[in-house]
Amino acid sequence: MRRNWALLILALAWALPAWAGSSMTKGKFDLYLNGVNKGYEKFKVKLDAKKDEWTVSSEVRFKLPVAKAKRGYVDLYLYPVLDLNARTKQVEGYSYRLTYNDFSNMDITEAQDSATEVVDQDFRHYDLFNRSAQEQQDQMQDRIDLGVNAGKCEPIGDTLHFQQYRFSNNRVKDEPLPKHLVILDAYVFSLYIPLAEKALAMKGDSLPVTVAMPQGMALKPGTVDYMGIERTPFKGNMMILRHYDVNIGGSILSSFWVDKTGQLIQVVIPDQGLLAVIANYQPQPYDHEEPRIIKETIKMQGGFNESRVHIPSGGITLGGTLAVPPGAGPFPTILMVQDLEPVDRDGNDPANPYSRAGTWKQLAYYLTEQGFATLRVDSRGVGESGGDAQKASWAERVGDVQALVRWLAERPFASGHQVAVISLGLGGWVSAQAVASASLPVKGLLAVAYPAKPLLRLWKEQIGNINDPQTRQQAYLDLDAMQGKLQEAGVEWANFRGSKVYLPTVRTMDQIDPDSLAASLKIPCLFAYPEQDKVIMAFHKDVLSDYLHAGQKAELLPGVGHQLTPQNEQGLPTGLVDGSKLGPLASWLKELWSPEVH
Repeated sequence: MRRNWALLILALAWALPAWAGSSMTKGKFDLYLNGVNKGYEKFKVKLDAKKDEWTVSSEVRFKLPVAKAKRGYVDLYLYPVLDLNARTKQVEGYSYRLTYNDFSNMDITEAQDSATEVVDQDFRHYDLFNRSAQEQQDQMQDRIDLGVNAGKCEPIGDTLHFQQYRFSNNRVKDEPLPKHLVILDAYVFSLYIPLAEKALAMKGDSLPVTVAMPQGMALKPGTVDYMGIERTPFKGNMMILRHYDVNIGGSILSSFWVDKTGQLIQVVIPDQGLLAVIANYQPQPYDHEEPRIIKETIKMQGGFNESRVHIPSGGITLGGTLAVPPGAGPFPTILMVQDLEPVDRDGNDPANPYSRAGTWKQLAYYLTEQGFATLRVDSRGVGESGGDAQKASWAERVGDVQALVRWLAERPFASGHQVAVISLGLGGWVSAQAVASASLPVKGLLAVAYPAKPLLRLWKEQIGNINDPQTRQQAYLDLDAMQGKLQEAGVEWANFRGSKVYLPTVRTMDQIDPDSLAASLKIPCLFAYPEQDKVIMAFHKDVLSDYLHAGQKAELLPGVGHQLTPQNEQGLPTGLVDGSKLGPLASWLKELWSPEVH
């Protein structure tokens, strides 16, 4: 018990510096939806050591977007309480009270439709509107109460008992009590405080858990996975933090980060664009990164060496990471060129912490496990790379690839002092133009999701795949306006799909014939098209195939999407880079260095 008590003090000390002698800590999370502040969660953590009681309670206020509400949102009020045994950390009970309110003086029928829309989003269908007893009070307060949902989840013997209370509906459900029970509930981020302690204390890199979701009355088996100590966006800055993922059914339910004191400081629900950030925080980051081991993707056999490098290119310096297999070498060596969005070396958008999949890093680790040395870099203007992320010209992008190839080929571990290039999306156009130079020491090009249509036709195709009609129509209008500006000399900027677009670069790209460009290459090329890709559709393979010659081929890559992971219907990654699906890529790369090629 003394050891557990010490761990508990360590885990909670961050919330109140003078914790010793106190049994109560308080804190607050600021809550964001797609980058916009929508509310907060104020929480309390109470410890009663004599009774072995540990209670986490909170008050959540959140403006939940609802299309049918006249203000465009309803007010979500949530009051959860989690009770645990302070010694064993076992769940003893969880209860909550949830209300949706709309203060926009709307018609009651519209209010009911709004609430139904909210409830349907959580796959729960109940009658929330038996409110006759409150009608007079609601009218006096100019409020429409959209219903109350209260419930609890508690172990009773060998049973986990769920119960919900509503105005017109009570429901119960019993499940066998699982081992390693974890409570996670919608919009309640304080529940990650005890989960973070479990994660910090776990042995190994993965902890099996069963996640109870009380509002959905559901149990989901999963894991809590250690993802490494890494540079992470936090309130507009980069900090080195310890990263964990909660995985359910092969998909990331949530990600959370703690600092070197054990303080939970950030939680992300990537599928919903939800972010919780600890308020009034005094930074306590880790001093250095530790390589992240990707579960199921990398089976480390002796490990490999990673080092941070800085490479000159066109008057700036590009920051990157080398991953080199164990041993003396030489090794077949690969430069990894990402799509054109401003992303860090791991494939993450620093301006968008809602999705931290790190798929480019996962791919690098997979390739290094296969015996390749890899270099991945931050885009211009991102991370440790200089330059302007928004105004990078086409010539600068091509020059960067050429500079990186030459630098990498000079490394003593580079087999034959030649480099293969692997690209993603429009990074394939950049790479193809870069490696067209006969003097460049390039062994071959592996272009994943190489667009086979000219730029404006490609964008029209992508807009046509947008499901929401209003968003699709606005994107078409943006594209039409941008096409007009492309004809106006001196105009530098246009808005397209919510972002500023630098027109000098677009004008250059608009002149590229991607099929002729691919056919002009005199080196071995593999154009691989993910079967589930929603960004560059798989039929681009058939478009390009008619232009290819001997030494070039186009292949379909089954079972993965644009980021070489499983993905949902919106095209967003739902899992890890799956090495079992990437065998054809690794085999083709290995053949480049086989004696038969020479």
